[in-house]
Amino acid sequence: MLIEVEPLDVDAHLELIHAWMNTPHVAPWWELDRPRDDVGAYLSELTHQQGWIVSADGVPFGYVETYRVAGDPLAAHYPARPGDVGWHLLVGPERFLGSGMPRLLGRAFVSHLLNGDHPHRGRRVVCEPDIRNTRMHAFCRRLGFRSIGHLDLPEKRAVLMVHTGDDTADRHSDEPMGGERP
Repeated sequence: MLIEVEPLDVDAHLELIHAWMNTPHVAPWWELDRPRDDVGAYLSELTHQQGWIVSADGVPFGYVETYRVAGDPLAAHYPARPGDVGWHLLVGPERFLGSGMPRLLGRAFVSHLLNGDHPHRGRRVVCEPDIRNTRMHAFCRRLGFRSIGHLDLPEKRAVLMVHTGDDTADRHSDEPMGGERP
């Protein structure tokens, strides 16, 4: 199976992403189950993030956003390091959930963010899934992320997860952040 990644083109990908944002397994977490123009405005306003469309054998199935944490509001909510890079992802078509394709996508992106030659390369990859999104927590742990605490963000209570490139050590440990509840 060939996995392809292309940069987001709002004009070309808006219909696809709008449809995905309005699916029951995506809407609660992204909260962009809104009219097409609202989703288009969100995508057009990505300033410090880079959007990506991921396809398997020519069939689009994922959307990823990558960013440097230092330029994101997230940096104010935890002891961010200069090399931290963040990512958000979703799998659009439900038939791809549990197929193994999301894990291939995740491994490829984490490797790219830690080792690639691009502006979003970093020393740690972070994500902050909603505390209720246990499926995402498990997905991230399988990729080698570990929880380092909880964050109270303006739009949600989240689990802060990090990946340092060593996906074997402490794979399932919970290391609390200073002063935060694990």
